[in-house]
Amino acid sequence: MKSKKYVIVNNRRFFIFITIVLVFIVMIISLLVTFPRAHSIVYIPKYKDYYVSYGDNLWDISLEYMPKDYDVRKMVYEIKELNDLETSEIFHGDVLKIPIYD
Repeated sequence: MKSKKYVIVNNRRFFIFITIVLVFIVMIISLLVTFPRAHSIVYIPKYKDYYVSYGDNLWDISLEYMPKDYDVRKMVYEIKELNDLETSEIFHGDVLKIPIYD
């Protein structure tokens, strides 16, 4: 069996082809090296347990525990989300998780 021999007909065209292929390979390698990887950081929110007594409401609890220069409406929303509350109705004896900010 005879092996085929390839002949370069146009040197300039062959050089451009090789250059484009090499640039493409370098681009792929650089993308793979610099591509941001997902980190497996698990966010565990800090919270404090609050025992609801008679007359308590989310607005007053939020005012008591929110950081300075923080919107009380946002704090009420975060308390509701953390405790899976659909409404702002709370009852005596409930235990609420209050987010703590450092």
